[in-house]
Amino acid sequence: MNFYKNVKNYLIFSAGVLISSLGIGFITRAGLGTSPISGIPFILSLVTAPSMGVYTFCFNMLFVLGEALIRRRFSFMQAMQIPAALLFSLCIDAALFIIPTQYGGAYINSIIYLAIGCIVMAFGISLEIRANVIMLPGEALVRAISQRFRYPFGNVKVIFDSTLTLIAVVLAFLFFHRLNGVREGTVFSALATGQIVTFFSFLQKKFTI
Repeated sequence: MNFYKNVKNYLIFSAGVLISSLGIGFITRAGLGTSPISGIPFILSLVTAPSMGVYTFCFNMLFVLGEALIRRRFSFMQAMQIPAALLFSLCIDAALFIIPTQYGGAYINSIIYLAIGCIVMAFGISLEIRANVIMLPGEALVRAISQRFRYPFGNVKVIFDSTLTLIAVVLAFLFFHRLNGVREGTVFSALATGQIVTFFSFLQKKFTI
């Protein structure tokens, strides 16, 4: 029974990874900036050869280290975040390859892409939380901070995303002398995603027997 439950939970987690990466793809292709957790990798990918997915993996490894420092241990489940992060990074590059960009197109289309991306990404994150097996390093770090300091996950997510956004702004000005890669879509995603995750998590608890 536990075996089948574990298989089910890992399938839910894998679906969450795929859905989250798809959401990031929509947000990025909206042409209004990208998601806060992907802002730094996106900007770096604009000025150097490695792809956004490659930089995403590198930053996820920093998040793994940060979680280990907060929890003061490095467990097997934390180690499993490494292949999960690799899958996530590959899916981001695949999503960017498949989804057509709206940059330079009608602004309403970009807004639609942005809204779809935020909702889809938040739903993917909520599935990762529901699976309760492993998490992607970014969300795992947020959960570690939430549990350590006893703050709601959604609130910590907003603070975490906002901090990453500020760093991305600094990098944008440093490399481009303007807000290239960080726009209103980035700010909206930073403020909205955590609360949408909280909403989806509430629905899943309410309607799951």
